[in-house]
Amino acid sequence: MAGGRELTWANVDFHDREQMNELHRQEVQRTRARIKEAVSRLRKQGVIDAQGRRIDPELPPDMRENSSTDFGG
Repeated sequence: MAGGRELTWANVDFHDREQMNELHRQEVQRTRARIKEAVSRLRKQGVIDAQGRRIDPELPPDMRENSSTDFGG
């Protein structure tokens, strides 16, 4: 963190190359943490195995091509 402060797109000085580099570093760090959390949650739910492969490759019924589900799009 730049000077111990968390940088965000709202508080970074876009003209300061050091701050932009630090923002990028922090964004990568936050993204890695979110990915790790998501993978952990999917493993706990039994969706993926230890190698990240889906345990049940079938799509849920509402996501299959012949589904009549309407998402309002």
